[in-house]
Amino acid sequence: MLDAYKRMLIGRPLKTRENQHAQIGVLKGMAVMTPDALSSVAYATDSMESILAILIPVGAGSQYISNVLGFSLIGTALIAGLAFLLFMAYRNIISHYPLGGGAYAIGLNDLGRYWGLSAASTLIVGYTLTVAVSIASGVDQIGPLVPFIGHHKLMFNVLLTLVIMVLNLRGVGESASVFVPFTYAFIGAIFLLGMAGMVNALLHPSHVHLPAVSGMHAIQGMSLFLFLKMFANGCSALTGIEAVSNSVPVFKVPSTKRAQRLLLTLVVTLSVLFFSVTVTAILHSLTYNPNVPLIVQESQVIFGTHGIGYVATFFVSLLTTCILAIAANTAFTGCPALWSSMARDGFMPRWILHKGDRLVYSNGILFLTVMSLMLTIVFDAKVEKLLPLYAVSVFYTFSISQLGMVVRQLRDSKKNWVGIVGSGFGLIMTVAACAIFGITRFTNGAWVVFLVVPLMMFLFSKIRTHYEHMATELKYDFADPFVSDKPSITIVPIASVNRASVSALEYAVGNFQNVIAVTVVASETEDDMKRQTEKIERMWEQLNCGVRLVVIHSQYRNVGRRLQRFVLFELEKHPSADVTIVIPQFITAHWWQSLLHNKTARYLTSWLVRNQDVKVINVPYHLPR
Repeated sequence: MLDAYKRMLIGRPLKTRENQHAQIGVLKGMAVMTPDALSSVAYATDSMESILAILIPVGAGSQYISNVLGFSLIGTALIAGLAFLLFMAYRNIISHYPLGGGAYAIGLNDLGRYWGLSAASTLIVGYTLTVAVSIASGVDQIGPLVPFIGHHKLMFNVLLTLVIMVLNLRGVGESASVFVPFTYAFIGAIFLLGMAGMVNALLHPSHVHLPAVSGMHAIQGMSLFLFLKMFANGCSALTGIEAVSNSVPVFKVPSTKRAQRLLLTLVVTLSVLFFSVTVTAILHSLTYNPNVPLIVQESQVIFGTHGIGYVATFFVSLLTTCILAIAANTAFTGCPALWSSMARDGFMPRWILHKGDRLVYSNGILFLTVMSLMLTIVFDAKVEKLLPLYAVSVFYTFSISQLGMVVRQLRDSKKNWVGIVGSGFGLIMTVAACAIFGITRFTNGAWVVFLVVPLMMFLFSKIRTHYEHMATELKYDFADPFVSDKPSITIVPIASVNRASVSALEYAVGNFQNVIAVTVVASETEDDMKRQTEKIERMWEQLNCGVRLVVIHSQYRNVGRRLQRFVLFELEKHPSADVTIVIPQFITAHWWQSLLHNKTARYLTSWLVRNQDVKVINVPYHLPR
């Protein structure tokens, strides 16, 4: 029945040779990997204007407001330029690391292990927060429109996370098919909003006030630090760009070319939409309002608040909610792919590499779901509590990517100085954004990243060390002779003469020599122990199996401990012999029936497998009912 429910939820299993059908092209790639970046235009300009708001006094004129907002236009231009520099860096990363990995791969290979692990750690923090922040933002957007959702935000955060998890377990192609309409509808809506804003400005030129250079110079209170803080806030528009480089293998062949094409499409689309929102706000002198998102303000000004205008505004708000919610899908694609790269290098558990029925990293998807739900519940789905952790992680990975490209190009015999200068400038800008976020948001929660990342790096190093030690221990020395006639002793612990114990005895006698049966008699009185001993010896004689039975009395009623002492005694008595323990174990027909029996066999097995000098074999006997 469970298998039937699983098939209904995630679909039929795909064969390995059907992998091509589970891969995607650029069209679906926009729906799978770009919502995180594209959704940021819904709040990036807002984030910049929130810093500039302190420069706008109450009752300020439209021209003054436009002069102040002119700095957001400069910030948008710088961020668009940085996006292009990031495109150049990640384009080269995709080319050199076709198996994915992004900043982790370039950090590991071009800068060193700890640079790579720090990038991976911050990426994981960023991806986990992407799920929590994106879904929480989406629920917050629709909450005012649907009061029931607004009153049960945490519940809907959990439900929406599980829905996106199931869609991803069904495969990259299927999740893309679901998200394609929403992604392209959002792109179209923001583009049309910007075009309508331009037309509206041309039709009403008297209402338009463009920023003037002299007016911007005259703004009181504008400092370099304030501008950098505004720039850092606006850089939130770049979140999610690295996801393409982490997930190159999910693209159809040629995967690197398709990934590079998608990355260019993303950067161009993101820049156009970002400029569209910022310019429309400047043209109509729209300032930051904590209660009304800037996109909603623009829609209300351009389309109106009644009739068809209200419908258009509601439509834009609904699409913004959808794109914010499905932005979590970027993490569900990028994070398991990153973990698979780390697992191949030995820094993550090998089970992360497992591909499920639908040819996706299902274990990674489930693991990411658990981590994001824990964050959502701990922080009560509050976006303002989660964001400070988010920004530092994103820009640290950008900085590693830029630094890695600078080092790689400097090492190249044919030095590309244009590329080196471009990557160096990108490095300065991303480091500046990261530092500003780290300093200004440290007490608001960014300190958690500085604590968690070193712990994760230590954990990843310990995992790698374990795998290295395991490989060394398991490597066979062919100089050692193969021995097949080593003396052996086989011990069969039994509770009584029953079908399970006799089945284990038959297996032991048929496959081993020097078989000994051992039983522990435990009772509250000497007379009772004597009666039990006589009973089992009488049954043993009747069995006539030819195997010696050793009866041990336990005055402390601890069967497992007495069996352990007997095994240790045999090991000391025969130090050069192979000792094998054959344990009879009955399996109940229903799970609840196992709760009615003691766990002596399981307890003994768990102790024996830790003893380096014995081999353990369990012989199950299945109860029919």
